[in-house]
Amino acid sequence: MRIDSRPWVLALALLVTACSDTPSGGHGHDHGPDGDHADHETHDAPVLVYTDFSEHTELFVEFPALVAGQSSRFAAHITRLSDFMPLTEGRLDVLLQRDGRTVARFRVNETTSRGIFRPSVTPRDSGDFDLVIEVADGDMTARHSLGEIRVFPDNEAIQGLPDHPEGDIAYLKEQQWDNPFATVSVQPRPLRRSVPGFGTVTAPADGDATVRAPADGYIASTPLIQPGQRVAQGTTLGVLIPRLGDQSDIGSLMVALEQARSRRALAERDVERLTGLLAQGAIPERRLLDAREALDVARAEFRAARARVEQYESGNAEAGLALRAPVAGAVVTTNVSPGAFIKAGDPLFRIAAPERRWLAIRVPERFAGELAHSSGAWLDRPDGPLVLDAQQGARVVRHDSAVDPRTRTAGVTVEYPTEVGPTLLGARVAAHVFTESAVERLAIPRSAVIDDDGRSVVYVQVNGESFERQPVELGLRDGAWVEVHQGLSADDRVVSEGAYLVKLASAGGSEIGHGHAH
Repeated sequence: MRIDSRPWVLALALLVTACSDTPSGGHGHDHGPDGDHADHETHDAPVLVYTDFSEHTELFVEFPALVAGQSSRFAAHITRLSDFMPLTEGRLDVLLQRDGRTVARFRVNETTSRGIFRPSVTPRDSGDFDLVIEVADGDMTARHSLGEIRVFPDNEAIQGLPDHPEGDIAYLKEQQWDNPFATVSVQPRPLRRSVPGFGTVTAPADGDATVRAPADGYIASTPLIQPGQRVAQGTTLGVLIPRLGDQSDIGSLMVALEQARSRRALAERDVERLTGLLAQGAIPERRLLDAREALDVARAEFRAARARVEQYESGNAEAGLALRAPVAGAVVTTNVSPGAFIKAGDPLFRIAAPERRWLAIRVPERFAGELAHSSGAWLDRPDGPLVLDAQQGARVVRHDSAVDPRTRTAGVTVEYPTEVGPTLLGARVAAHVFTESAVERLAIPRSAVIDDDGRSVVYVQVNGESFERQPVELGLRDGAWVEVHQGLSADDRVVSEGAYLVKLASAGGSEIGHGHAH
């Protein structure tokens, strides 16, 4: 892609200053041994400027207009698009072609300074040719087709070209290479509408368990599982020594055991029944998850009741009750210490599945009707937006069909792998819920937009070292991208990293890098 390869538009970019000396104390970089931007030793011709993009490289080249029999020294700046750093090694060829056949080739096998190749091109004949510049560095090759160019028969034939357009912001290649910098082509992208809200990080309902004290008592002086440790289902987390009251007898303990057995059996049947209904699509998954949680509690109560009976019958008051993990996962919190007295029902340990998290997002009620079509979310973070959607392994597991009367909000829950999103349980984050399918819209990175006195502004690259300030009207945001309603067209190229430095350069700030003498 070429930003502008028309010689009559970009020619004479430096006509006035190209052959003048840089004043003492000016900002300059030395492109050659003599400090000139292009070699004018053989003929005094206007300078042509081309900027072109291939898949791998950006070419910014300046050279005097071509005259038959005269040498024109090219200053070809090559930037790698992978990191926007200069190409410091490699080979560059300048080709003059006619009817697809190479008429002349001019090659240099190394740079003369960082990122700059300086071949000398001496055309033999005048006429119209296709100008091509090829770059090679190891396995990387790039071809820049710059279109038709005229080789003039003499210097007089090239006089009278228009001046270079004024009002551009100069931000030179050396400044770009020495500071954070990148550009991106403005193109249609699939963007999704989203609505704002706040999310809370939780453990999945089927991967979160709280172990509570089954009876009054104290914690035995045995090693306890500590937060952060991973445990398998059934792992002993600690031992509780129950306190048997004066009114306790074997009869009441047996009654409690049978009641616990009955509740366990009822919970097992409930899970079995709901499993079948879920397979038929007759109930939401949440009902089965709640039933399984109730079954875990019933089983724990049964084990505790049976242990109390066994303890009473054995006469071993120090046997204690093993506090076991009802699910596999990582221990999140431990609320006990050896010897501590606890009451029945106190939370002792919390275990959460380490592989997954839920983000429970609440949005204002005016957006509640859109949540049925939600497909994920994106989060605002200091280091940049984070998208949680199917591409990242995330999915929507539930959404509310009613508004909470107290908070006037509705909820949607997104499940995601812990390696792609926040993991700290209870953390609150600003979130945006996707509510529509993606639609192609003209878009730019949000990092390209500068707030300039309350106006959204971007900096458009006119050529390799020239930029223009452009106010824009923005639309919806989708993660790191934002829609552009007005101000830009497809194939415009905007500064996506380092835009603020270009803004400073527009004010003539001498502190921004250094310049060069044209």
